[in-house]
Amino acid sequence: MRGRALRAVVGAAVISICLPALALGHAERTSYFPNFDPSTGEFGPVTGSAPKYRKSGGNELVVCKDDSAARIASMPRGAKRLRAEALLPACAYQHIQAAVDAAVSDDRILVLPGTYREEPSNTASPECEGLYQRARDHGVFSYEDHLACPNAANAIAVLGDGPDPDRACDRLCNLQIEGVGGREYVTLEGERAKLNLVRADRADGFVLKGLELVHSDFNNVYVLETNGFRLEDLETHDSREYGALSFASDHGVYNRIEAYRNGDSGVYPGSGPERPGCSPEAADNYGIEIKNVDSHDNTIGYSGTAGNHIYAHDNKFHDNATGITTDSFASNHPGMPQDCARWERNEIYSNNLDLFNDEHDAYCKQAPEDREDPEDHPTCPTFQVPVGTGILIAGGNANIVGDNYIYDNWRWGTAVLWVPAALRGDDDSGQSDNDVFNQYDTSHDNRYVGNRMGVRPDGSPDPNGLDHWWDEEGRGNCWSGNTGPGGSTPTSDPLLLPKCENGGSIFTPGNPVKQASNATCTMWNPRDNTDPPGCSWFTQPPEPESRPVLPLGR
Repeated sequence: MRGRALRAVVGAAVISICLPALALGHAERTSYFPNFDPSTGEFGPVTGSAPKYRKSGGNELVVCKDDSAARIASMPRGAKRLRAEALLPACAYQHIQAAVDAAVSDDRILVLPGTYREEPSNTASPECEGLYQRARDHGVFSYEDHLACPNAANAIAVLGDGPDPDRACDRLCNLQIEGVGGREYVTLEGERAKLNLVRADRADGFVLKGLELVHSDFNNVYVLETNGFRLEDLETHDSREYGALSFASDHGVYNRIEAYRNGDSGVYPGSGPERPGCSPEAADNYGIEIKNVDSHDNTIGYSGTAGNHIYAHDNKFHDNATGITTDSFASNHPGMPQDCARWERNEIYSNNLDLFNDEHDAYCKQAPEDREDPEDHPTCPTFQVPVGTGILIAGGNANIVGDNYIYDNWRWGTAVLWVPAALRGDDDSGQSDNDVFNQYDTSHDNRYVGNRMGVRPDGSPDPNGLDHWWDEEGRGNCWSGNTGPGGSTPTSDPLLLPKCENGGSIFTPGNPVKQASNATCTMWNPRDNTDPPGCSWFTQPPEPESRPVLPLGR
């Protein structure tokens, strides 16, 4: 108990934040991590590994189009063309889903150059018409629904679990789908006819490589409840929400992906795996690795509600509205509250994309078929973020932001703010018997170490609006070794930030003025509340002018 006055302040803050119905996260069936047993509520041992790309093993099922031979003939001479030419006589399928239907575990599906629209997936059999309509209404499906009608919501469905209650991959595991020649030659075009272009569900060992994916009505690539997956050499763009998404999955790799013009985020490692403890320095403690990703011109470059135990390194997140977010906002996402992610050696820059102005709002409120000039309005946002922000931790714990270049973000280079448990429908976080203090399960123990703020990799200055912003809530948050141009002190609010070597921040409930200013922003809704009163998140900040260099230790 901290007194009646504090209870009143906290109660008012929680209520003000929780008033609206939020358009956050994504609707999904109740899902579980691969090592979780819902019947006992217990986690089992963490087993498994990320699959590797295979050049042999299993059966080869070759897919082609009528014009594949002509496309192959137009390829530059070299190993890719020779391989495609050698595979062409073995082509037995014209649609990728047909090859998936014929496959068994450990098979490799080789897709020759062409554009694949998966037309048969759009035709409902009489017994599936109801589920096809539910998909058109963006309804939630059970796993059994997907088994009964795999293509009601998915252009390509890889369903690893059979019709049994064990949730284990036992019918289509270790499947590999590869575009022969790479993403420059093999395109999966959704024409917004399906929620998901590729869905890998309980499909342990799944590998997707070498494709361009475009125009889903929700996710271009979706990996769910899967232990072991690899998404590699992909170009994924113009989805209504996510370019590449994983959820309640473990032992995953995102590698060499370009993601752009997606309404929510380019890559989304949501509900990342739960691991015992949180040892952020131990690389093998991370369940999902994200590397060599170029994510740009999305609402968010990288987002992850409950994005736990993620290691994202050597990526570029740029020219989005916000570069990176991780959060504990949405209800019904396993793994809450978010914890234990690490962003290292990334470039996070120029995230100032103006997607929330009045003209763009009016365009995005139109039905998709009524929109004109899509090249002028390529992305319609589906999630609220503060335009001009490099990396935002919105209710996360024990994360590390280290050794990154963070520059030219016109609002904040980094920001961390509290999200009360009530916002995700959790009024009993288990921290104490006091309902008010149960709300303070975020944001704690976040570390910002050794980042170059407002500096390009070549050393030239390119300032952020403010380098570090914190709402002053939480314990153990700390900032050390971060430098501005010429080794100067980064700018911050508050002016003095707790140092890691001193143990970080002592718990406080935060600055109520800052928290109130953010609370109104959660009322955003793309249909009927695009400009919540009192919220400045959705106005593009002006480009900051170069500031005088302040020496370290000001």
